[in-house]
Amino acid sequence: MRMVIDRYISKSGAKSGPKRDPRHIHLSIMLAVSVVLGGCASTASRNPQVPPCGGDTMIETQLFFGMSKPDGGSVSEEDWDAFLQREIVPHFAEGFAVLETHGFWQDGRTQQTISEPGRMISRLLRPGDAEAIPLIVEAYKQQFHQESVLRIDTTVCAKF
Repeated sequence: MRMVIDRYISKSGAKSGPKRDPRHIHLSIMLAVSVVLGGCASTASRNPQVPPCGGDTMIETQLFFGMSKPDGGSVSEEDWDAFLQREIVPHFAEGFAVLETHGFWQDGRTQQTISEPGRMISRLLRPGDAEAIPLIVEAYKQQFHQESVLRIDTTVCAKF
């Protein structure tokens, strides 16, 4: 960018006024760009009552279920579908997403990086939903002999 500014100054041949230092022009352009980009900042910071997407501020919960069992087997599709229908659908009947995943984690005992297929449930929480999540997690851990189920909660803006 500096080279372009230098060429512009040398080609303009402006005789009126003193010749400007290209560094000052470069700084002026950078200042102008930062002012313009500063105006693009989210209105959410100016008005925290209005979510940036024009929808509702909600909590998205993601639950990550590993499909490998400690005995070397894996959770079958039939077992997963039965678990989904029995433990998740009754709590989140209004809707949720299920995604197939492939995760990596380090075994604390062996320090080996383990790779396994999994499933991720994504749910925008409604009042009362949060109480169901520990029940779902515990049911999965017990039924499929899992050490843990990863839970991630994120504040999001959702508009339907």
